[in-house]
Parts: sequence; structure tokens; C-alpha cells
Amino acid sequence: MQRRMVTIFIFCFLFTPLNAQAFSLADLFGGGAENESIEFKWQDINGKPFSSKQYQGEMLILHLWASWCPPCREELPGFANWVKQNPEINIIPVSLDRHGDDARDYLKASGIDISVLLTDEVQIRKLGTLALPSTVIIAADGSILKSFKGSQDWSDEIFTQQLLNRYPVSTAKQADEEN
Repeated sequence: MQRRMVTIFIFCFLFTPLNAQAFSLADLFGGGAENESIEFKWQDINGKPFSSKQYQGEMLILHLWASWCPPCREELPGFANWVKQNPEINIIPVSLDRHGDDARDYLKASGIDISVLLTDEVQIRKLGTLALPSTVIIAADGSILKSFKGSQDWSDEIFTQQLLNRYPVSTAKQADEEN
């Protein structure tokens, strides 16, 4: 038995490529590195594609939710209100519903006025999260600046200040608002 184990070990050692690299769970399950530039993709209900690369040079907040997720359903009205109060911020609410009709029907029935945008598990893995709801701040260079996993109290002024302190309004947007 020992001889067989040694033979297997030698066989594996001899036939393992010299350039083989170790990998981490983050490599296997995606993302997680907060200093790497990522490209996150989503689409509208009609299938029109979008990418975080379209916001290169600007900060972006991605909010992940789904109509079948009870904490998301509880959080979403406060989130939608927060979005309306902060129109100067690039914030993208993205649903993980498999069918856009499910997300649209839920939003309509709940009286929540946000865009129906969709993505999948492959894309959210790039963000290093599988939790719903989640909010991810993408820096101007495309790297993940901060992630908030789980429900947030969007009416909480401390949470709002944390987001706004990490998300300075560009001077161009401020100039537009003043005129």
C-alpha cells in the first residue's frame, strides 16, 4: 500500500507542469480582490448590454437584489427613495431574477420606481459577493472600493454619510446643478 502511494506521488510530481500555479477560493469562485479592476456586466429588460467600463473615470454604486429575496423586498423601498434623493450619484440597481418580467412585475406591484436591470451569478462573483442584497462601490479606476453585504437602512444618516464620503460628487455635476 505504501509503495503504491509513493508511486502515485512520483507520477503526479513528474507529470505536473512546472508552470502550474496554485489558486485560491477567490480564483475559483470569482472576484474579491479590492485592488483589481473588474468589468461587471448587466442588461436591461430588452437585452441591451451595459458594462461598468462605460463608467470608467467615474465612481459607480452597484446594488444587487432579486424579487424572490425577502431581505431585498424589505430593503428596496428605502433604497429607491435614497436613489431619488441622490440623483447626482451613478447608482445601478441590478436584479438577479432569471426573468426580467419577475423583477418588473414585483417593482410595479410594489410601486417602486427603479429601472429593471438584470445580471447573473457569474457577474456577481466578479464582485466577490454572493449575498443578497449587496451594495458595491466601484472606484473610478474600476476597482472595488467597498462592499456592503446584506440589508442596509437607507434612511440612516450615518450610512448615507459613509456612502457619500466615499462617493464625492464630481465638480462637473456640481456645476450643472448650480446652473
